[in-house]
Amino acid sequence: MPSSGRNPAVTRRSANMTSADDRVAAETGRALMALYRAGMQVRVWPDVTSGGASARIVAGPTARRQRAPGPRSASGNGDSPLAALYAAVERMNRRAGAILVHLD
Repeated sequence: MPSSGRNPAVTRRSANMTSADDRVAAETGRALMALYRAGMQVRVWPDVTSGGASARIVAGPTARRQRAPGPRSASGNGDSPLAALYAAVERMNRRAGAILVHLD
């Protein structure tokens, strides 16, 4: 079928993404799905003042309730949405008393 000469209404974003961007997007999706499956609500937004991103994790209505009150929410900041998400998860784990092992 010949082209009509018009640009398509929907462009393919994958053509503009590098493989590093693709890996970051995939890792962000995996982290968000893991939190979603645990019953958490996640909000991620750009931070205009610093040029980075912020994330907030809140226990959703389907989150498993524990007898001991744990952290109800955590927020984090980072250079990218993935870094902000990791900072919020690390802060939530630290508040819950989880043993964190940093891998280099």
